[in-house]
Amino acid sequence: MEENHNVPTLVIDNMPLSLYDRIQDLAKSQRRTPAATVLEVLEGAFRATSPSLAEAPLPQEPFLTEEICAPCSIPWPEGKATRAVRVTAPLPPPHDLPDEE
Repeated sequence: MEENHNVPTLVIDNMPLSLYDRIQDLAKSQRRTPAATVLEVLEGAFRATSPSLAEAPLPQEPFLTEEICAPCSIPWPEGKATRAVRVTAPLPPPHDLPDEE
C-alpha cells in the first residue's frame, strides 16, 4: 500500500526540554497529540501577529458609540394625507375540502 506524502513535515532540532514538556502537558490536558497541539499554537500565533486578508480584524470599539440624531432639515412629504383602512380578506372557496352532506 502506497502512502500519500503531500503534506510537508517540520522537524525541530535542539528544542529546549522545558518547551517540550509544556507542549506535552498542553497536549495531555486537551486530549490531543503533541503535533496537533503545536499546529494549533503556531496557527494562533500567526493569527495574532499577522491577520490574513480573509480574516478582517475586529474593531477595538463598536462603530456606533453614541446616538446620532437625524438632521432637522428633512422635508415633509408632499400631497394629501391618507388614512389606513382595515379590509377583511375574502376567504377562498373550500374546493379541496370534502362536501358535507
